[in-house]
Amino acid sequence: MAQSSYKLLQDLQNSTNYECLTAGNDLEWGWDPLESNTDVNISDDTLNVVIHPNSSRGTGAVRGDMPFVPGHIYYWEIKVDGSPTATDMIIGVGTKDFDLESSKNEYTSLIGSDEKSWGYSYKGVKHHGGESLMYGQRCDRGEALIGVRLDMCRGTLEFFHNRIPLGVAFEKLNNTHLLYPMVCSTACRTHFTIKYCRSLPVNLQLYCLQAFDSSKNSLIPFGILKMVMDSWWIPKSYSS
Repeated sequence: MAQSSYKLLQDLQNSTNYECLTAGNDLEWGWDPLESNTDVNISDDTLNVVIHPNSSRGTGAVRGDMPFVPGHIYYWEIKVDGSPTATDMIIGVGTKDFDLESSKNEYTSLIGSDEKSWGYSYKGVKHHGGESLMYGQRCDRGEALIGVRLDMCRGTLEFFHNRIPLGVAFEKLNNTHLLYPMVCSTACRTHFTIKYCRSLPVNLQLYCLQAFDSSKNSLIPFGILKMVMDSWWIPKSYSS
């Protein structure tokens, strides 16, 4: 994500119309109580999950309740609060048939352990197909905000640490299959809290939003400003 996108968000937050602009839904999905292993607690609003709330006996995992479909681009942010001594804590995506229960009695890097899942570890490592490669910085100093952008049109997945872009982690994701957001942890009392999750179809409107430069347009119609506010997270240039 271009840093200018965050500058745009800050500018819009200072707008006198900010409360009206943010009246929409910035939380499109939550954690699915039916798509997790047994050692997790999910809040009533489904936005927070605590993995191993009492003690850790293996790798806990949970899947989101909304599929990511081809032809759309998605962005979400998750606040992570867990032990820096964990075997692993991972944020990523996977298919519906990825087995969340396979490591419930083992301490392992679950997401990314096969061809059906892709993940970014708090250790700064990316995982897929059972392979691990260095990718970004460690996230072991207190709470971290991890952003994820999934392009189901181009088949790319990239991550952000405290809104600093880490670059594309994976390419050529099979966008003919539905994917779901997922998290996993081996540490006791690991919190994953959804702070933001939005999506847009890849169409002419998205291309127009990418070309739009609000800094050069002093008189922006409210409807256009609302669309810009809702799409601050998409890349500044886009080509399919």
